[in-house]
Amino acid sequence: MKQVLKLRNLKVVFPTGYGLIRAVEGVDLDIGDRECVALVGESGCGKTVTSQAVMRLLETPPAVIKVDSIEFDGREIKDCTPKEMQEIRGKEMAMIFQDAMTSLNPVMTVGNQIDEMYMRHQGDSKKEAREKTVRALELIGLPEPRARANSFPHQLSGGMRQRVLLAMAFACMPKLIIADEPTTALDVTIQAQVLKTLRGMQQGCGTSLLLVTHDLSVVASIADTVYVMYSGKIVEKAPVKELFTAPYHPYTVGLMAAVPRLDDEKRKFTQIPGTVPHPARKPSGCYFHPRCQYAAEKCRKEMPPLRSLDGNREVRCHYPLTAGGESHE
Repeated sequence: MKQVLKLRNLKVVFPTGYGLIRAVEGVDLDIGDRECVALVGESGCGKTVTSQAVMRLLETPPAVIKVDSIEFDGREIKDCTPKEMQEIRGKEMAMIFQDAMTSLNPVMTVGNQIDEMYMRHQGDSKKEAREKTVRALELIGLPEPRARANSFPHQLSGGMRQRVLLAMAFACMPKLIIADEPTTALDVTIQAQVLKTLRGMQQGCGTSLLLVTHDLSVVASIADTVYVMYSGKIVEKAPVKELFTAPYHPYTVGLMAAVPRLDDEKRKFTQIPGTVPHPARKPSGCYFHPRCQYAAEKCRKEMPPLRSLDGNREVRCHYPLTAGGESHE
């Protein structure tokens, strides 16, 4: 499969008065042509920082970024100038942010904001851009698209605003779209509609998708490959079906156990004990060991490497689990 994005050894730190915030530590990420890759983990694990670093949206300073390679569509972009990145963003690589209300300009109609995409990247006139905008809003399922194009963001519902962001992201048919928690503030019904639209647009346009989320139900319905992230590191990578059938890392097992199920006879809410460690005060050894029921002395002293298991799977654990909850070791 042709690779659209190859990220190698990304590290992002933020020097602060409280110490060095190690937000991302040595992350590798691969996204194939037309593939949907999910980056999953609890809040504060470094998912959003990773996606913003790929888009080169982090201010430096305060962020200090080191990366061996960001290869996008066959070319290296880690050393691109800000002007060169402006040409890439929107046209070849786009992002859907998690809060539509703060992502859209409140003093511009949504139509004018989408028009800018066509005028800036495709050289269309205002009239040509507006016709494309109306077609885009119609395509993503917004009712009365010509009238809605003249609405301001505050005049639309949360679901409508999120669809506007979808229309903006897909406007120039980019090679890669990064969706950062695109359904966080939506109710379940609207969430399902937005996800269906996102997946349909992705497949119809032949676009690759990086989906950043903490919601495993979203991952199960849309992703091809899953990266599980914890405290700035990738702890497991697997095809989505294999991950849900037999997770290897105890953290992944805990995330799945915390998802409420209709067939749960115990009627008991399961949670992972403790919290994600403070990024400036991470524990020694495996970062997950204070919360892991399987932790041994080796886990407390040594950081496990990310190693391959069963061919197309990777796990960062000294004692990875089998489907029966027993160690491979």
